Amino acid sequence: MASVWHVLVLWIYLSTMIKVIQASCAKIHTPAPVVLAGSPVSVSCSFEDDCSLTKGKDFRVVWKIDNHNAPSDLSYQESNRTYVVTIPSLPDTGASIACAICEGNNCQIVNGVKVEAGYPPSVPKNLSCYLSLTFPQRILCRWVPGQEMASLPTNYTLQIFGVLQKVQYMIPPRADFFSIPRESFNLYSELEINVTAVNIFGNTTSETLKLIPMETVILDPPEIKRVEAGELGCLNYSWSLAKSQEWLMKTLSVELKLKTVNNQLDKELVRSFRQKQKNKIGVCDLLHWTNYSTTMRVKYVSWSKWSNWSDPKIATTLMKAPTGSLDTWLKMDDQNVQLYWKPSKNFHANGWNLLYTVESREPEMTLCKTQEHHCFFSLPKKVKTFYLRAINAVGSSDHTLVEMYRIKGQCFVSHFSVHPQSETSLLVKWERLVSPHVTGYVLEWKSLSEKQPAPVSFTLIDKANSSTIITGLKAYKPYNISIYPKYNDWIGCPLTFTAYSSQKAPEVAPELNVTDISHSRAKLNWNEIPLKQRNGIIHRYTVFFWHEANYIRVLTTNKTSVVVTDLQPLTKYYAFVTVHTMGGSKNGSVVNWKTGIIDGIDMVLFVIPACVGLTLIIIIVVFACFGKSERVKMCLWPIIPDPANSSIKSWTDTDPLQGMPPFNEAKEPMLVYLSHFSFLDLSENEPFKSDYVKENQWSHDIDSHDESRSSFQTCVRYDTERDRDSVPYATVVFGGPYQNHSSCVPTYVRSESTQPLLGSDDPGSPPPYENVSPSGSVSKVPRFTAFPQNSTGSEENEELWEEFPMLRSLEIRDTDHV
Repeated sequence: MASVWHVLVLWIYLSTMIKVIQASCAKIHTPAPVVLAGSPVSVSCSFEDDCSLTKGKDFRVVWKIDNHNAPSDLSYQESNRTYVVTIPSLPDTGASIACAICEGNNCQIVNGVKVEAGYPPSVPKNLSCYLSLTFPQRILCRWVPGQEMASLPTNYTLQIFGVLQKVQYMIPPRADFFSIPRESFNLYSELEINVTAVNIFGNTTSETLKLIPMETVILDPPEIKRVEAGELGCLNYSWSLAKSQEWLMKTLSVELKLKTVNNQLDKELVRSFRQKQKNKIGVCDLLHWTNYSTTMRVKYVSWSKWSNWSDPKIATTLMKAPTGSLDTWLKMDDQNVQLYWKPSKNFHANGWNLLYTVESREPEMTLCKTQEHHCFFSLPKKVKTFYLRAINAVGSSDHTLVEMYRIKGQCFVSHFSVHPQSETSLLVKWERLVSPHVTGYVLEWKSLSEKQPAPVSFTLIDKANSSTIITGLKAYKPYNISIYPKYNDWIGCPLTFTAYSSQKAPEVAPELNVTDISHSRAKLNWNEIPLKQRNGIIHRYTVFFWHEANYIRVLTTNKTSVVVTDLQPLTKYYAFVTVHTMGGSKNGSVVNWKTGIIDGIDMVLFVIPACVGLTLIIIIVVFACFGKSERVKMCLWPIIPDPANSSIKSWTDTDPLQGMPPFNEAKEPMLVYLSHFSFLDLSENEPFKSDYVKENQWSHDIDSHDESRSSFQTCVRYDTERDRDSVPYATVVFGGPYQNHSSCVPTYVRSESTQPLLGSDDPGSPPPYENVSPSGSVSKVPRFTAFPQNSTGSEENEELWEEFPMLRSLEIRDTDHV
């Protein structure tokens, strides 16, 4: 294998060297590697005198353009060893031109060149310039260059036309910005600036930008020197420009941005002014005793660009007594009071460290003092009304009357639902109560994940509203949300939901425990996840257990235990539980256990019921058999005569019909089988001379006896169309007892014997039977008649009796001896 590889490498090397040697015979020349797109281009190919491909050979030169043969009219021979091809218009994508030497139909490319198409440079766009007064002063210009070719360098030139002179600057290659030095312009004189791009195919110039440098200046961020609290709700600011720009005394545009510190009200104010620097700026209508963080920015004229924002300064407005009222929510259980409050829309603290006081006027007493927003106390029975007010270092707010309503157990809000609005908010909806006494609603929520009992938050809602949004919630934390309807003199009972603003998979999964293990079942139970770690509402658990990897059983439940059954004894099982929330699921660890053996008690509990049940079944079957012995006997062992061993001499109507199925006397009498005859060993059978034999007159002997005796009739069927080898077959059918009847019952039942019928082609489809009249008239029916017994036909009868020896026993000569 190595030798083959070496031979292959050597062949590739030699082929390459041959091609290099051959290619060195021709030199290709083009005016430039990049040519203006659409212009004509000529390429020449020159051969050496001692070139092995042309020396002493009849050859021709073929040009290929992009692997296609060039038309012959585009090429010509310039000299003895030089050939030229001219492309009238170079494509936009350029062209690959190759020179080939052909002998006959065999062509060899000897050299080639790639001619690229070039373009004039793209026009520079978005030229912009502004003045920077930061030392050193200069004008900064930027633009967007056009697309450039890597093999075609483009140079840029920036030109300035001003009152003083025309200035031109060469830009470094591939640069898109330039700083114009201070000596090239006047701050307050108009300038015209443009940028020109140049390459070997031409040049392009951007649009001319006209500007006055000072109107384009971007000032440095100003500095807030000092902030003082003036009148109530006002702050005064002293400021200046940066040191390099303090010489500017022109009126500037100033903008202040104020924001409360620590998100006291989460409010941002922006105020605009036209001021000269070092002049104070006053901002009023601010909140009292509130910390404000202030930043500032400036610009030279209205159409200039703003500077960056300055560093912030923090100041506090003057304090004032609180104003406005408080929203209250009172819950009473007998005389125990839970009072909650919060600032209303018109309340202003006007200071920090507020103190809240709950007091009554009649009698005059203080019920509670706190800095929290809630208070729990026992209300004296003599107090009928009480008030709430806020106090700061300057004064107190007006008294807010607390409504004393008790909760009554009726009038729930219906169709209450909670929907996540964002990660920190919930949308609460309900159906308004249709009652003229409803004055509004109270929506209450409380965190369930706090270590200490969390304070209740609430909001008062107008009776016309049916939805609201709760904000400021913590993600993945549970909240109890309740809504109370308010009436004129009482509060309705609440409707409460537990909700999450957002959910995710629980932090931990429950630990699975296996108890009550037996040979076929086991109980799996687990503890609930702590409320802080649930991260959502748990809506189901899924238990997976198996003893073979490819046979896993799954049980789903919303309880904390499950019983697995149909286990195999003495088998090791594995299981784990998965807990699910609306935001995801968490798998627990795998536990294992081994089932036990079947103990004696289980065996007894299994065997005794089985034995009792089997015994009852046997008893029922035995009693059924003894009680219906004849019927059971007929169903299980029906009496079927053996035609081969039958020998019947005579019958009487008094013989018991043992083993025969009962008749329904209400129906027309049916024929009953008496016997079946089969002659299997007869060696010879002669056909009857005719299909019909006259009926014997013996029937009148029967009729001459007492009519009370039962009459007997014999109906014989035979077939004379069969060949001599067929087996004679006869069936004797017994007709039930009749009185004063002169004919056979017109119905016959085919034998159920498996012996072949006489002369029948298909044992399953015998020809129909026919009745024979006992009065002496012969019904003209083929294949069925009776033997005549008159004196004229006695010899013929004897022959027939020899053919059917057992039928002779049926001949009734004297019914008195029957």
